[in-house]
Amino acid sequence: MCGRFTLAGTLDEIARAFHAKDTNEGMWPWEGSYNIAPAAVIPAIALNGRGARAVVPMRWGLHPHWSKTMPEGRPMFNARVETAADKPSFRTPWRRRRALIPFDGWYEWEGVETPKQPYYIYEKNGADDAPSAFAGLWDQYRVDEGITLLSATILTTPATGEMKHLHHRMPVRLPRDLWDAWLEPDAKPEQLISHKLGSEDLAWHKVSRVVNSGRAGGADLIDEITESNDGVL
Repeated sequence: MCGRFTLAGTLDEIARAFHAKDTNEGMWPWEGSYNIAPAAVIPAIALNGRGARAVVPMRWGLHPHWSKTMPEGRPMFNARVETAADKPSFRTPWRRRRALIPFDGWYEWEGVETPKQPYYIYEKNGADDAPSAFAGLWDQYRVDEGITLLSATILTTPATGEMKHLHHRMPVRLPRDLWDAWLEPDAKPEQLISHKLGSEDLAWHKVSRVVNSGRAGGADLIDEITESNDGVL
């Protein structure tokens, strides 16, 4: 699963990295975060009405268009790639409302006893410190006349390789040369997903349990805990 992630870039930096247009015109004051939690409003990359990439603010936790009530309870921040095509909440977005969710890294917790040990996971060979992307789905819910809630979820898949020892699931990531295709409404997502990345390009290290608090912030959250600083961070 993916329940916390990081994204430190500004909207301009994200737009440049994804060759997208920021259409917010300063109306959405996004600030990079090292501890993004479900229900936060995050930058997502989706196609606009003209078929061009746009940076769009979306609530992390998909709310289906057919729902008769506003979001409540635990948000649907992850969707299993094995069942997304069939689940009522995800099957329409799976067919034609796919998104890229920019990220720098994400957190996972290891262990069965509380408190579990958090780890920070990231791509070892990032492209010039530019953000990467999770494969996501999005939907739109009409709140009222002229008011629409846009929301997104991150697809997950069974963990592979050494990642399995840390957690049994991980976010879906696609090769960069498939990002365009993933956003296309007429693409076949089942075919694209068959090319998803494994864990060979990932690295991770222990971080402070301070990250357990959704109110914690700051770049030091991703600092590695070693024998010399354990108990200090």
